[in-house]
Amino acid sequence: MATPAIALRFRDTTPGVDTIIEHRAVLARNGLVGWGWWKKTFEADQCDGIIQLLADSGKIEIIIVDRTTERAFCCSCIAFNKPSEADANTVPAYYKDHLHLTAGVFALLSIDDIAFDAALGDLIGDETFLWIGSLADTPQGHVEVPADATGRSCVLHLSDLHFGGDYGFRRQNEDVNLGDLRKTLTDCLISDLDRLGLTKSIAAMIVTGDFMTHGKFDDQHKKAALAEFDALRTRLGLTPEQIIPLPGNHDVVRYPEGTTINVRENAIAVQTRYEHETPFRAFVDELTGRNWKASLNYTRRIRLGETDLDVCVVNSCTIAPTEWTEYGYVGRNGLDAIIELGNQPIERPTFRFLALHHHLLPVVNVEALKSKGVTLTIDAADVLAACQMAGVHVALHGHQHKPKIAMYQSLGLNGDQTNGPIYVVSNGSAGAKNARLPAGERNTYCLFKIKPDSIDLWIRELRLDGQAGATIYSGSLAAIPIEA
Repeated sequence: MATPAIALRFRDTTPGVDTIIEHRAVLARNGLVGWGWWKKTFEADQCDGIIQLLADSGKIEIIIVDRTTERAFCCSCIAFNKPSEADANTVPAYYKDHLHLTAGVFALLSIDDIAFDAALGDLIGDETFLWIGSLADTPQGHVEVPADATGRSCVLHLSDLHFGGDYGFRRQNEDVNLGDLRKTLTDCLISDLDRLGLTKSIAAMIVTGDFMTHGKFDDQHKKAALAEFDALRTRLGLTPEQIIPLPGNHDVVRYPEGTTINVRENAIAVQTRYEHETPFRAFVDELTGRNWKASLNYTRRIRLGETDLDVCVVNSCTIAPTEWTEYGYVGRNGLDAIIELGNQPIERPTFRFLALHHHLLPVVNVEALKSKGVTLTIDAADVLAACQMAGVHVALHGHQHKPKIAMYQSLGLNGDQTNGPIYVVSNGSAGAKNARLPAGERNTYCLFKIKPDSIDLWIRELRLDGQAGATIYSGSLAAIPIEA
């Protein structure tokens, strides 16, 4: 077998369809099968390079991997056709009418089982395409350039702002009616931080998703959100790198409000190309300058006065196409980011935060099962186990507009080593109007003060009129930093 030149990543996304079985059935019938390359919208176009390689070589070997199930296959490829030139009869029936959505179609003469190579899987990571041998021998990784906040010690945590139809605060430059006492989110936050005397101490702002309402990133709502964050960042004296955003289920909507759900069609037309992530990615690019094509799972180190803070962000909105898309799912790529967090070198006493949108532990008393339910991350056990091994001290999330603090620690079985407990902090909504809040709840935000040997936490009410609200929680978390 010749050395493979290309690796492709896939996963079973269409309900009731096993990708390999369907392609092998066509191969057995025709002696050749087309394999569609479902390039994500934010990946680079490699088509010309593939066509040139085949023109020079005549035939190449490619590896196809599924990181989720840890399967791998070696395939003999004799051609690559752009969608307009591909023969729809060579591909399985479940996507033959959707070839125009692919980047192209590989013509395969074989699909043979081989051993799964974890190192190769790590190299391909979030992408669907890899030139084998063109990258370094180590994975590209999920670690961002550190942000410097020397002399500062506090982290602001916001969640579930819901700009658009569910937003409660006055927008920047909005004219309001006489008697409307609402102020902007920036004015209300700064007023409350002034009461604590910590306005000049904010080192970073973590926003755990649901920037928008129902995924409506139209110009009006996007401009309102960007204007608010620009005002808040300016008042706090933060650089764009000190804003750490991640998506919520309202930011990466697979089924827009009012549409008829067709899970099978959605799996082919949207899920495989990740078009549902594009508006959020573009928004983050404008908000922070972070490239819209970059992974949504990453770690940012914040250099504080006496300590460092590692913030690992994971995308919990990756559940496979189904009506149950309100549930959280982190998946393999997010777990990789957490593992990589644990491998980061320690230079000074370091605390570690995980940030995601969906719940890791229960928040409300009863969770009713339903297709559009709003509840736990379904791989929470894997996420928490990875966090504990990586030395995470605090896990932050939002999602259900209800503040809560809990502690999680799994004790080692069969002699396994485990680290200390994780404080799981659920922030309520920081921006939704009262009608969108659970009965009896109010807008809240979290504030962490990172000290040399512990972490102070406040959960504060955030009133729409900027007046002093209640302190929901004030106390110290018994977290011990990781030493160099």
